[in-house]
Amino acid sequence: MAPPTLQYAISYTAMFVAAYWAIFTVGYYSPWAPRNGAKKGNKSNMPSQRVAFANRWCSFSHAITDTIVCAYIMYKYQKISDVSGRMFLPITYDQPSDEDFHWVIPVLLGYCVGDSIFMAIFEKDFLMTMHHVAVVIGVMPLYLAPYGWYMCIVSTFFAEITNPLQNTWQYTREYGPRSWYEALSFPFTVAFFVCRGLLMPIFLLDFFMFIWMEKRPNDDEATQMQLKISWVIFTMGWFASLIWLKGVVGGYLRYLKKKRAADKGKMQ
Repeated sequence: MAPPTLQYAISYTAMFVAAYWAIFTVGYYSPWAPRNGAKKGNKSNMPSQRVAFANRWCSFSHAITDTIVCAYIMYKYQKISDVSGRMFLPITYDQPSDEDFHWVIPVLLGYCVGDSIFMAIFEKDFLMTMHHVAVVIGVMPLYLAPYGWYMCIVSTFFAEITNPLQNTWQYTREYGPRSWYEALSFPFTVAFFVCRGLLMPIFLLDFFMFIWMEKRPNDDEATQMQLKISWVIFTMGWFASLIWLKGVVGGYLRYLKKKRAADKGKMQ
């Protein structure tokens, strides 16, 4: 099957950027949105609680959608994949581009562009903005290649599966309730460590072996270059995500230390 064109990618990404802001607006005016709009988060760069709620609503909706759809695609293709030529994980990444799922990757791209705009305007979060930009640059070559989109599907699944928990954890950390934040800290830290610290490097190694070490005689040089560029960007993004991982794990360990000290003080 033919891969999507650049025009298709741009138009569908623009459509999902518009969808991002439509969902943001629905979240902002929904009956569940906090009405104490002036309340700020614990950090100086955080927007009002209502604006943050609308943003997390967008992120939550995107994460749920992408996780479910990517899981379905992985299940569908795993059943029909010939993995006899693989050197490591029993997953074949050379699935030809599937027109039925051309729309899936633009959901991710549209979210990244929309959230980059939000971060640049409201939270001034340079690291998150650059993360989104890197995702777009890394995913686009794979998306437009004759194959490679399946790498995007697998990567998106493991990147997004922890996001619903992460969004709730981050929101309650900044705006409360404190009891929710404390209850979510352990499961989120474990899930984030497993996905970002263990599974992602395993899949990056598998991607590397697929691209550089396994023979595919029908590949052209342009496709090979697209795959290699994306792998380099993904790997750089993973190394950058270790900053977040260190912060999450270190923060939880500091929280445990303070909690134990406080509990010990109460017992004396």
